[in-house]
Amino acid sequence: MAQERKTIDFNSYVVDKKLCSITMDVEVAEDIVADEIESICNQIQRQNKIDGFRHGKVPMSVIKQKFVEKAKNRAVENIIRKTVLSALEKESFNFIDFPVVEEFNYELGHALKYRFTSECHPKIDVKDYKGIPVTKEVFKITDQGLKQNLNALRKNNARLVPSKSGKVTDKSFVLVDYDAFDAEGKAVSEVAAKGRMLDLSSKSTLKGFKDALIGVNIGDEKDVKIEYTADHPNKALAGKIITFKTKVVEIKKEELPKLNDDFAKDMETENLEDLKSKVREDMEAEERRRQDMEVEKQIIRYLLEKNKFEVPASLVEDQKKFLVERMKEHMQNVGFSKDLIEEQTKLKDAKLKERAEKNVRLSYILNAIYVNENITVSDADIEAEKDKMKASNMEGQNEVGKYFIGLKEQKLLGFLLENAKIKVEEKNMPLKKKQA
Repeated sequence: MAQERKTIDFNSYVVDKKLCSITMDVEVAEDIVADEIESICNQIQRQNKIDGFRHGKVPMSVIKQKFVEKAKNRAVENIIRKTVLSALEKESFNFIDFPVVEEFNYELGHALKYRFTSECHPKIDVKDYKGIPVTKEVFKITDQGLKQNLNALRKNNARLVPSKSGKVTDKSFVLVDYDAFDAEGKAVSEVAAKGRMLDLSSKSTLKGFKDALIGVNIGDEKDVKIEYTADHPNKALAGKIITFKTKVVEIKKEELPKLNDDFAKDMETENLEDLKSKVREDMEAEERRRQDMEVEKQIIRYLLEKNKFEVPASLVEDQKKFLVERMKEHMQNVGFSKDLIEEQTKLKDAKLKERAEKNVRLSYILNAIYVNENITVSDADIEAEKDKMKASNMEGQNEVGKYFIGLKEQKLLGFLLENAKIKVEEKNMPLKKKQA
């Protein structure tokens, strides 16, 4: 037979109550706490052996003298565990996780008093999710846009050939060797290089190298002096003036393939017209993705603006931790130093918290719409999504939960789009800006 949980009499008071949190004070009478301590002392007496006494026969006076602090702490834990949930039941508060005890006060011979805070999911009435005003910009593919993408494809398949002029220009690819020295003339071996290719047409190439090398010939040597900022990710360079003693080994230029049938065949198409059709199809597909993303952003912004409410702080904190870890991982992969990563994390703390709050609030909004409109994801929907993933060669998508969440979002967005007020604006696709 299951043992019934022993109930404890207590008094409780609501200190603060919000949409999804409650703070309460609880007080348990002195005699109840004393009985609990006595009970625990009896357990200790039965279980412990002390030199000079038979097992289980240690006098209670000795037990209390030796174990009173242990018994007191265990009694407080037991009483809090037995009363905290009952206090929430009295207020009909459906908690998310076990409450957090913020403070307690107990001394032998006195009543036990403690304060706790608990969180629940907010009960919300989602507003204005039908008839959301959306402006959908539709960019038409132009001949100029197609030409620009074809030229970008040529550039991606360009090859480097020796420069006939033998002189460095702002469009040159320059193969260099260099040693590096600080202001005192000490070698900075960590950044020395042999056979380093510099693209002088790229924005990412240091301006100091660009300015110094233009007009130089093969075999020439040139000192390039660069002053680095104190927050530079490379600690060997941060805050220093470095002189790069540079030798030009080779000068190359970019040679683009001709836009003809031969190039089209290299791109695994039948001819130039077929290549143009494929590039246009890719542009149209990318444009549809852009439209979907922009429309989705507008819907999300609207829902968040129209539905502002408190969300559980613990869920916001969990979401913020996730965003922080993802940002740190990205910065680490890019090559930022640990110090700079920590500095950026602190600077972006407020923005990350705001984003985390919006993410949590949006999840409540979308889930409420899902329930309100009886939107469902069937087993057939999940199986169809699995087949789609397999056809796309997407591995690692075996968990049903992943399919369910993805389909749930798709169906919700589909519903919101069907009920939105969409204004279509057709424009010519803007041309991409040329890189300096």
